[in-house]
Amino acid sequence: MNIAKKESKRIVFSEGEDPTIIKAASQCIAEGICEPVLLGQLERIDAVKEELGLDFECETIDVRYDPRRRTTYADELHRLRGRKGVAMEDAVRLLKSTTYFAPMMVRMGDADGYLGGVSHHYPDIVRPCLHTIGPDPDSHRIVGMYMMTVNGQLMFIGDATINIYPDARTLAEIAVQTAKVARRFGVQPKVAMLSFSNFGTSGELRTDRIEEAIAIARELDPDLVIDGPMQADTALVPEIQKDYPFMAFDGPANVLICPNLSSANIAYKLLQRIAGAEMTGPILEGLSKPAHVLQRGDSVRDVVHMAAICAVDAQRQTRQRL
Repeated sequence: MNIAKKESKRIVFSEGEDPTIIKAASQCIAEGICEPVLLGQLERIDAVKEELGLDFECETIDVRYDPRRRTTYADELHRLRGRKGVAMEDAVRLLKSTTYFAPMMVRMGDADGYLGGVSHHYPDIVRPCLHTIGPDPDSHRIVGMYMMTVNGQLMFIGDATINIYPDARTLAEIAVQTAKVARRFGVQPKVAMLSFSNFGTSGELRTDRIEEAIAIARELDPDLVIDGPMQADTALVPEIQKDYPFMAFDGPANVLICPNLSSANIAYKLLQRIAGAEMTGPILEGLSKPAHVLQRGDSVRDVVHMAAICAVDAQRQTRQRL
């Protein structure tokens, strides 16, 4: 939060009429976290603000009447997607949706970051980001991860949102990208590649894909502390680790990489609902500009936290361009 306050960034919210977003925008302004830009019908935004008893000023845009939808933004979307079957009139039509207009604002430099998802399904937010902002050419892979605080310990788990059944190369890239995000939050990553067995103890069902992924990850990032395949309790419990003195790290891992999207998604939801883990995310890593997805049903505080992460991400990208 404090880092976000050091340099103000414009964060656009595609669901600007949603009461949760409007409350979060008010808090972001009050706490100096970012300069929110709300997309939606202006009279509806004003009506919700009045109903909530909120009085604050921020930029609001009704995309239906914004001239960029039919000019510069449509030209750019047609250029990007013309060979994917998006004609000029299709681009104009797509940009009538705030879920396309908002990431296009980021691509065109009219906003520094984008948040959306409290009232949309995940693919409806991610797909336009891929079509407009696009992947970072310097990143190995687009990854969706969660940052979580469990029993006072900060940890990361991935990939819970993007890569459904990653092959060895993709799994390695997920590990490297997630570790990169952990470092950004001041965490020295200890990466555990999770599986159903420890270090190939189940000879009949060897986890070759994970073993290969570890080798690739070490090539991609020679300084990365990573080991596996291992069971989740081996990754976290020092007493169990004593049975494996050859492990690359001691003590609990802080980056947990699951073998596929299903296991990661199930794991983070169990941790959230049963263990009371405080989840932040999903954090998208690998896009060329900052964009992150909110969860349906996120609280106001969740949205404010994600706005801070998005703002800090935008600050980092600004420094990289200097």
